[in-house]
Amino acid sequence: MQSTGIFHVLVKSNYYRDSLNLLKISDIMKRHSSGIMEAVVIMGTKTNKAVLVKLGFPSSKINQATESDLIVAIKAEDKGSIDSALIKLEELLHSDGSSDTSASSSESSTDLDSVLVSKSINANLALISIPGEYVKDLSLKLSNEGIHQQIFSDHVPLDDELIIKKYAAKKGVLVLGPGAGTSIINGKGIGFSNVLRPGPVGIIAAAGTGLQEVSSLLDQCDIGVKYGLGVGANDPKEKIGGLMMLESLKVLEELPDIEIMAIVSKPPSLHVKNMIIDYIVKHGKKKYVLAFIGAGHDGSLPNSIRSKIVQVNTLASAVFAIASLTSNQLYNQSLVRLQLKPEILQNAVAKEWRGLGEQQKYIRALYTGGTFAYETQVILNGVLKDLYSNAPTGGTKKLPSASKSKKHSILDLGEEEFTQGRPHPMIDPTIRRLRLVEESQDPEVGVILMDFVLGYGSNPDPVGAVLNEIVQVKANARKSGRYLSIVTHVCGTKRDPQGYDESIRKLENAGALVFPTNALAAIASAQIISRGKLDLDRIYSRCFMERMG
Repeated sequence: MQSTGIFHVLVKSNYYRDSLNLLKISDIMKRHSSGIMEAVVIMGTKTNKAVLVKLGFPSSKINQATESDLIVAIKAEDKGSIDSALIKLEELLHSDGSSDTSASSSESSTDLDSVLVSKSINANLALISIPGEYVKDLSLKLSNEGIHQQIFSDHVPLDDELIIKKYAAKKGVLVLGPGAGTSIINGKGIGFSNVLRPGPVGIIAAAGTGLQEVSSLLDQCDIGVKYGLGVGANDPKEKIGGLMMLESLKVLEELPDIEIMAIVSKPPSLHVKNMIIDYIVKHGKKKYVLAFIGAGHDGSLPNSIRSKIVQVNTLASAVFAIASLTSNQLYNQSLVRLQLKPEILQNAVAKEWRGLGEQQKYIRALYTGGTFAYETQVILNGVLKDLYSNAPTGGTKKLPSASKSKKHSILDLGEEEFTQGRPHPMIDPTIRRLRLVEESQDPEVGVILMDFVLGYGSNPDPVGAVLNEIVQVKANARKSGRYLSIVTHVCGTKRDPQGYDESIRKLENAGALVFPTNALAAIASAQIISRGKLDLDRIYSRCFMERMG
């Protein structure tokens, strides 16, 4: 990945800036001059410093920075380009506001108590994104005023989450989150969200990219989603007890324009699952799809309630089930657009495994979406041996170190070890770019599997941000006498700002395979690395709901 050039590192002491603003500044700097090969403007956290060293910048200067310092790292073809970039940097930093921390001259209040007392706002939803340890007090104040909340913040103590949600339920308030990056309210996305058509479907999700995948795939099948409530990954666990899942069910049940309800989550605790099913049986007036990823099909439900509830095993199957509850026409349309018959998938990947060398035995999955990493493990467990992850589930083993892959590795790059002090990889792809090159250099790797999540909140061009690396690693593999298969899935809709069709075109032109669902991409990767020896009919029957009875 390295090439000749001049490195320049500048450390600005106690110069805190928001990471998203710094990401924008870095992008502008890269485009400022053709002589700039790399430009990174970032806070001096441990994770960020490690990334800069991997990019080739001298560690002696970088390691002088503390977490409150700003690091400016530029690689250019000549000194003139560096000087020009530094001038542009100062302009960008000052146009975005100086480092002075004094109060703004604006008359608007930034004190919550003042706003609540004055009743100067007419809002019923608050978005919370502050350090997790401070969320509880703020949330309780908002609940006391009857204000619903979307809590983006991670690392909220579990005891605090329980207190927050118990109090909110008592006050009739919805708390979405903590750690809820995605919701859809009355057809409008919040956080990481796609451009969706409105329609008769309501989704309750304890899985952010799971909500994006299901809602985007429904959109591709001409089925609209009006509400998608992200309750946070902890909600279905025994400790929280599904408090907000239940409250969300009650709210959506009362909306006359919602006809079909879906719950998307990792398998909940037995208590939470039974509570949800009991509520649906006693009070549910809608049609229901339970997508508890990896929990099994309808067979795990009592015969007496199968007419009211469909349970499926993967995100794609949730879409097929919802479509079948809508109409036969839309169900058949969903199969045409989203599913590949086993023989078609086999033909699509045959040329890939024929290029692999005998030594190439492993898949490396580099996911920005945590639900995709989870679903892939569910699909590949029992299909492949020696499966590892930094966020393991089922039979997957824990990686000794997230920085070093082992055999088949399914990485969730959104986990804390990769995001501490950095934007999420759906926003900033730097860590994935570096890991892609690193994994491709392992002679035992035959397949690299990646997701690309479009929509608001994500990188302006998730595919373009790693396209050069995809082309490079495939070319480098050829030079060393190997073939490297790149398997991908694009999560999004045709109206997303990044361009769904254009994203697919870029990947295909770079030699990558693109599949319509994450589940198919995972199965295709396994079939390639197995040289076509897997029983696809058996895998399909385990992973997909092929037809409603």
